[in-house]
Amino acid sequence: MRTQYVATVPLDDERLSADLGRAAEFRYSEAYSNYLIGGPWKSCMLWARGGDGGDGVLTNYSYEQEPAFTEQGRELPYLQEIITKVADLGRLNFARLAVFSDSVIVPHRDYLELAEIPEGARSAHRVHIPLVTHDACFFSEHNVVYRMRKGEVWFFDASRIHSVASFSKEPRIHLILDLVDVPAPGPLVKVGEASDEERIPPGRLVARPALPEGEREALRRLADVLTMDSFNEVFSIVIKKHFRFDGGDDFAWRTMTELARECADPAVLPRTEELRRYFELERAADR
Repeated sequence: MRTQYVATVPLDDERLSADLGRAAEFRYSEAYSNYLIGGPWKSCMLWARGGDGGDGVLTNYSYEQEPAFTEQGRELPYLQEIITKVADLGRLNFARLAVFSDSVIVPHRDYLELAEIPEGARSAHRVHIPLVTHDACFFSEHNVVYRMRKGEVWFFDASRIHSVASFSKEPRIHLILDLVDVPAPGPLVKVGEASDEERIPPGRLVARPALPEGEREALRRLADVLTMDSFNEVFSIVIKKHFRFDGGDDFAWRTMTELARECADPAVLPRTEELRRYFELERAADR
């Protein structure tokens, strides 16, 4: 399913606040925080294979077991209602609370490491429902930047190159649902209407000015300070520029590769190429 806005679910702020207050006491996994610069990316399983909260690494669950609410999920009655109202539970693999702030996520594709999981059990569709968000939080898919608003239900095509940025210390909390691609009657979600076409409303798109030549030249000068020690800091600057300016297709990885070729540290270019393969092309299951 392509990235698209589907519907808006009215949220009861009092009940939501009560559940999120309880959830703040849970133990969160920091799995996948290596995708962030800043971080961490914290998640808590509310629905999973075998009802097991697990370690948050999607390849580490027992896929032969039926999914169910986890111990943490059963403590959050309002979020249980939202999940049940929105998703086809017969095809729901995982439901997570995901929290992050003041960070950028490296442009990447998801699902690459799930190839060994049987097709009927493998997550193939992702739904995002922002529960707490703000104007300083952005998503991008290739060279399109947009926002999701509180209570909106979005299909999110995680198989395409995407990134996320938060320019605030205020937490962004999303409910993330992963569903299997199993033929069955009825839609994957029970609210709104989805299609196979990308549908990002104009009011959610972020208009960015073209990257000025002065900004581009300033980025080129980062090659002078780029080493393995400063790699993350430089890459973070490049990714942040992507969310503020339109630098063209494949801006973040293209720019980082150009800087790696020009810098004095010979270890940087091989590392950049290795990371790009991991995030975009091939990734073994994390253990």
